[in-house]
Amino acid sequence: MKAITRIAKRVFKLFFRDKSAIFFTLLASIILLTIYLLFLNRAFFSEKQMAMMPDLIYFQNAWLMAGLAVVTAFSASFTALAQMPVDRKSKAFDDFQVAPIRRSQIVAGYILGSTFTAFVMSLATIAFTYGYLLIQKTTLPSPQNTLLIIAATLLTTLVSSGLAFLFASGRNSVRSYGSISSLMLTLIGFFAGAYIPFGTLGNSVRAFMSWLPFSHMASLARKFYLADVIKAMNIPSQFDMADFRIKFGVDLEMLGKTVSPWLSAGLILLWALLFFGIGLFRIRKEQD
Repeated sequence: MKAITRIAKRVFKLFFRDKSAIFFTLLASIILLTIYLLFLNRAFFSEKQMAMMPDLIYFQNAWLMAGLAVVTAFSASFTALAQMPVDRKSKAFDDFQVAPIRRSQIVAGYILGSTFTAFVMSLATIAFTYGYLLIQKTTLPSPQNTLLIIAATLLTTLVSSGLAFLFASGRNSVRSYGSISSLMLTLIGFFAGAYIPFGTLGNSVRAFMSWLPFSHMASLARKFYLADVIKAMNIPSQFDMADFRIKFGVDLEMLGKTVSPWLSAGLILLWALLFFGIGLFRIRKEQD
């Protein structure tokens, strides 16, 4: 266990020593926030909708912040696990294998280090989102929903670390891993519905995305970010809130039924186990 902890600490410390790693981890979230403030601030709702429900601006603020937290978790995981291909290039990974440490312990150290790093960065992002919501005079999540947001964030960091490990486990160069990371972060932002509302996509696309973990992670985050905002909204009687929640990815549908938070959490864990399992298989195959 000491060996695992030492490797995890090394991954964690090297990440926070590298200021460029922190910057590029936050870059996707910075770009998303900038695009929203400059171009999409009034694009989601028509003037008629805003006139009928002025509180929609608060819904929009919380919706964006939830997506921001999800994107940061993935970005941090991929950046932290970039240490594995870096260590392969510098032969540090080979040095670990020469030491009296089992290969499984080395791998566990990288996974633990990247997951903890992503979780810490995600907590910092959550603190930022709360500050943004305060400035925008948007209702903050209650203490109970805050704990649920943290729990959902932990699930997100697990599956994001699993996906990053899947790519880092191969014989990828530092450059190819960076290219894969950039591509995956773009796709994840789309699949999580961080850039455009979920309901604006076609039915077949939504059906496909509902089986992926990314949309479920964003859905969980939005549920807890928006729960108190929706309670505080003045909703006209003719407004269909259930359809509205589905359109903006707060609730998801699978096979024509609304997905419960527990089912979403279970699917996320299954995907995390699948990603880690494939990554471990690749490493064992490489060893053989």
